[in-house]
Amino acid sequence: MTTGKNSLILGALNDVQLKHKDMLMLALKPYVPEAALELCCELIMYYKLNLHIEVERKGRYGDYHPTMGSGNRITVNHNLNPFEFLITFIHELAHHTTYLKYGNKVDGHGKEWKEEFRQNMMPYLQHDVFPNDIKFALIGHMKNPKYSHSADIKLLKVLMHYDRKKDYITLDELNEGDLFKMPGKSKIILKKLGTLRTYTNCIAVATSRMYQVHALAKIVPIDNPDLVG
Repeated sequence: MTTGKNSLILGALNDVQLKHKDMLMLALKPYVPEAALELCCELIMYYKLNLHIEVERKGRYGDYHPTMGSGNRITVNHNLNPFEFLITFIHELAHHTTYLKYGNKVDGHGKEWKEEFRQNMMPYLQHDVFPNDIKFALIGHMKNPKYSHSADIKLLKVLMHYDRKKDYITLDELNEGDLFKMPGKSKIILKKLGTLRTYTNCIAVATSRMYQVHALAKIVPIDNPDLVG
């Protein structure tokens, strides 16, 4: 909790602002690293962001809408570990600061956004917010940030070590030729083939249809050889 009227980036705060900040810190505390909590909350206040913590969404960790609802809307999935949540928050914040400078005149993940991402991430890299393994992978990632940290296998693999509950197996843990299916209702049985940089070639056992599956996708292994036609 805050202990005085001074702040990291907002200057002196009045009682109403202090109360707002305390409420934000309480709400955000389960999701971000302790060392990043105060600055994240002040950035939300400074930019007048509407942060929504969402249920897990396949194919995205977060997003940004400059005009939806009351505007400046950032969403982040609730089930990310604290370091992954923070990286996603800063990723989306960079979209906002890019929008403030350039509007819709630049590419969503172009050079302008990449520079904003670097600038917004810098305070967290300078103040030991991340463990060393994440920090070194993240420094490498920031040289040329991707549209998503899931596109950076080295960074994503390190981040997954910090998941609160690792009750899953990823595709990269299987051997070539092993069988698996995707979680959920899918009944398609796949065989793992060769791995590319980010994705793995797989073939459906029943139809011989080819698929590319993310190398770190969470999968359900199948050990029954009788399933092979």
